[in-house]
Amino acid sequence: MFRYLAHRHDRKHILKSLQRQERITHRSIEFSHDAALAFAVDEAEDKNAVGCELAFNDISAGERFYTPISPSEPLEVGEKRLIFQSDITTLNQENNTFECLLADSGSKDHAVIVFHHWYARNRYPAFSKFFASKGITVVEATLPYHFERGVDDYSEENFFNANLGRTVRSVRQAVLDGRKVVGWLHSQGYRKISVVGMCAGGTVAGLIAAQDDKVDKAVLMVTPVSPADLVWTGETMVALRRRIEPNMSLESLRTAWGLISLEKHAWSLTRSGLDLMFVLGNDDTIVRPETSDKLIETLQECGCPPRVTRLNCGHSSIGMFPYNIVAARKVLHFLKETPTLRELWDMRGFRYDFSEV
Repeated sequence: MFRYLAHRHDRKHILKSLQRQERITHRSIEFSHDAALAFAVDEAEDKNAVGCELAFNDISAGERFYTPISPSEPLEVGEKRLIFQSDITTLNQENNTFECLLADSGSKDHAVIVFHHWYARNRYPAFSKFFASKGITVVEATLPYHFERGVDDYSEENFFNANLGRTVRSVRQAVLDGRKVVGWLHSQGYRKISVVGMCAGGTVAGLIAAQDDKVDKAVLMVTPVSPADLVWTGETMVALRRRIEPNMSLESLRTAWGLISLEKHAWSLTRSGLDLMFVLGNDDTIVRPETSDKLIETLQECGCPPRVTRLNCGHSSIGMFPYNIVAARKVLHFLKETPTLRELWDMRGFRYDFSEV
């Protein structure tokens, strides 16, 4: 019965997504390589740069690409929020600073940075409140062009689109933003720092974990490990694929987007001291679980097997009962290692909203 309800839930949200795409067709970003934009630290000054290649050739190239540019000092520190200046300057002024919501547990033992999904309309307040009550400080990050970083309802299109360089630049900005938060938490004396990401936010979390040795654990929930494969196989990505496919093959797109693909960073994900967890939906038709299996197998072959939880639900339905309860319990086990019976009992009322729009 639950699987049937999950299927209905997913179909509703997929239809909603397709309808939204139809409404904003006139605002869609058309295909372009625009490789120079991927490496632009200041879009206004660097947009005419030439001679940049998107191809990801070696591990050191990835390390350089995601190296922080400026210190991790916030512009503002409040009781419940942090504001940072982004390392990347875009033409959208609202996108050049980012706000993080802070749920302080009162303990410096463990902090978790949460990265929301693409097109998120709500954050995860129940998640933050619950884990903060269990002694884990939660920082909710803001992806580029989302929430107050956007100027209208179309802004999120700038994060992931058919302009290859713009998409790479946006993911790079998200990773550099996240590393600023990691650096600040480390400077505040937190003993352990983890990252959790949902969908595209999971890709960002995984890239941060691969590049920043201050991260101890990473939880990737229904996460596209290869953005190129997401475009080619995701049920809600048909329109985006139509804009890209006439210009390049799947293999060429994998190469062009290698810098933002977790598959290409597999070796870095095997670094000492990092524990990984994947949460997959067996019926996910957006981030299909088989696209994650190759990376999971690679990590296993390297002697660094991740923890894997497979649920009988789809993409959006991972946020509905009972799958949200199961996922939260598994994540708590992973982060805390030995949660108490009381903590597990308290999760009976846990809810969070994770719907792809």
